[in-house]
Amino acid sequence: MEDNTHTNGQAAFEYLSKMIVHSMLDSSVLTFHGVLMEYNGKGIIITAPSETGKTTHARLWRDEKNALIINGDNACCYNENGVWTGFGIPWSGTSGEQINRKVEIAAIVVLERAQYNKATPLSEYEAFCKLQPLIHYPVWDMAKTERAIELCNNIIKDIPVLRLECQPHRDAVDALYNGLEGAL
Repeated sequence: MEDNTHTNGQAAFEYLSKMIVHSMLDSSVLTFHGVLMEYNGKGIIITAPSETGKTTHARLWRDEKNALIINGDNACCYNENGVWTGFGIPWSGTSGEQINRKVEIAAIVVLERAQYNKATPLSEYEAFCKLQPLIHYPVWDMAKTERAIELCNNIIKDIPVLRLECQPHRDAVDALYNGLEGAL
């Protein structure tokens, strides 16, 4: 088979990543555009639009708090016997960071750039409005879209969602750490 994309198979590999996360909805797996990291045995999903600083913030956690980055671009999770669990997959976007590991999800963080560092809990409504655009689902498939929305609503009911307004600095790690008190 000839690779007409001239990407040495990279284009096919990336296209497969979209197919996989869409098909995982059939098994009730929800995928956020975000980083999945582990801190002290608990998972934290950091999600935001591209180029907001998810990877930068996760690497600050790695350097300051010895956190483990499980996936740098696709935070997959599912409810396993009443516990939301995140896991790594081979696709990690430009971060290049992924490992095959799973962890109980303790919190979801919506990252926003700001001139200050502040972590604030979100209501279920605010969380849904912030998270819905950041989940992967095929908008052309109504059944999978509905499943993704249902899973998003379910995780919001079970897991705290915080907004982290921050600068790309180690002080942002402290702000989030303090905001996560009780979840970790």
